[in-house]
Amino acid sequence: MKIIKADKLVGELSPPPSKSVLHRYIIASSLAKGVSKIENISFSEDIIATIEAMKKLGANIEQKENYLLIDGSDTFKNLNENIEIDCNESGSTLRFLFPLSIVEENKILFKGRGKLFKRPMTPYFENFEKYKIKHLYIDENAILLEGQLKAGIYEIDGNISSQFITGLLFSLPLLEGESKIIINGKLESSNYIDISLDCLSKFGIKIINNSYQEFVIEGNQSYKAGNYRTEADYSQAAFFLVANAIGSKIKINDLSENSLQGDKKIIDFISEIDKWSSKDTLILDGSETPDIVPILSLKAAVSGKKIEIVNVERLRIKESDRLKATVEELSKLNFDLIEKKDSILINSREDFKANKNEKIVSLSAHSDHRIAMMIAIAATCYDGEILLDNLDCVKKSYPNFWEVFLSLGGKIYEYLGN
Repeated sequence: MKIIKADKLVGELSPPPSKSVLHRYIIASSLAKGVSKIENISFSEDIIATIEAMKKLGANIEQKENYLLIDGSDTFKNLNENIEIDCNESGSTLRFLFPLSIVEENKILFKGRGKLFKRPMTPYFENFEKYKIKHLYIDENAILLEGQLKAGIYEIDGNISSQFITGLLFSLPLLEGESKIIINGKLESSNYIDISLDCLSKFGIKIINNSYQEFVIEGNQSYKAGNYRTEADYSQAAFFLVANAIGSKIKINDLSENSLQGDKKIIDFISEIDKWSSKDTLILDGSETPDIVPILSLKAAVSGKKIEIVNVERLRIKESDRLKATVEELSKLNFDLIEKKDSILINSREDFKANKNEKIVSLSAHSDHRIAMMIAIAATCYDGEILLDNLDCVKKSYPNFWEVFLSLGGKIYEYLGN
């Protein structure tokens, strides 16, 4: 455990490259015959999981300091029997590669850690069953998958995760015959599908998008190699954008104004909160942008305005129960938050009285990178010191986060107490 403390943060930084974009570039490059160069790389644990997974499927990947050289000419060729893919805690790696790993007849063991296999996988299981693709839970951290993906019709509920759709969008073009993905209900997180479709288009794959209700995929397509630079990640920049919105002065580089990343909406959310002048409750819909809800909650709490962030029940099945964790930890810092089933109520209690800031308060990251980083920014508006566990969990997405925090004037001390 460490003591963290910060006044206002001042300085300049470049956020890590977008994990969402980078996962997709690595996979697409690994499916293309010929060498692709992917620049602006951050070797977070999630990205390393995807790199190692594609190597297991036959891709040749050379890791340089800030770029990758990827040749997919041998992908799916001469595969060893009983392949094991360690997804660590990366939901993207697991869900993107689950169908891709069986483009050819295969038997493959997917392993993971933490809460990874507590996240839903049912949409794949239900679809795979009709194509006689078998799965078996070996234990709580491993699934054995056996069979071969077939062209056909796949139905996916739109309110679980767009990752299932992306996994199929990358896989089905490689099969013989036309396929369709049919979306049941409204598709949430459609921005992630936009990122997938943009990546696929860059690598020469054509998908017909019928208003996000149906995707038509021609078979026998080929990925084309290319050279691309990964844009900065808005989900990581969001922590520093909020820091600026509550008093810090940080210059943030490499953010694309034309980005398709849904988490770019943090800019709109901040603006909405700042402009809100009514005594009524401001409703913010977090369904499309679950990753930024913890840091958005901090901005809302500091504002003193009545705000409800709604449609965020999916936060409960992330690395932690992020809905609960966000409310618990910010409440310890004397903010007024209430946890509901699928929303967070903020500054709703007119009789709420914050306790005086204690000299030191003990908080938990819940082993969740986004909770840890939210707490770091929360330190800029808390007078006391924060005792925080598991600082290392940020390695999942932002390996040098604490170095950046220190460079901007934040402080980290050893805890010398009991």
